[in-house]
Amino acid sequence: MFSFIFVTHGDLGASLVRTAEFIMNERFDDRCETFSLDYSMLADMDRIKELLERSVERIVAKGHRAIVFVDIFGGSPSNVAFTFAKRDEIDIISGVNLPMAIYAFEHRDATMSITELTAGILQSGDESLISAKKLLEKEHR
Repeated sequence: MFSFIFVTHGDLGASLVRTAEFIMNERFDDRCETFSLDYSMLADMDRIKELLERSVERIVAKGHRAIVFVDIFGGSPSNVAFTFAKRDEIDIISGVNLPMAIYAFEHRDATMSITELTAGILQSGDESLISAKKLLEKEHR
């Protein structure tokens, strides 16, 4: 079983979770935590790391594996989250979008490995990136 943590600038993570809940007509409060970082929080990265560590420990204590979603590689959320990347029961994915969140929630009870779930999440994100112009060009060929 999997639980998820969204660590993002502003309310992006919380908005993705709320939107996924709306689309899927489900609530994920028991399997998901969000950290919405604003400018005042960015000055205390140790506090953010401490909060994230507590969240990870709660998830692991339940016997779940955790996937941490961050919004952009190299930003403060990813810099903090990546400190947990060496743990076997955790993976971090950078560049989260709504299809990725939905895929994760759809597979939260899967018996697959964390590596397999991460691969599926990344594939769903890749497949959701479409240029309307290129799509229309293909249709007119």
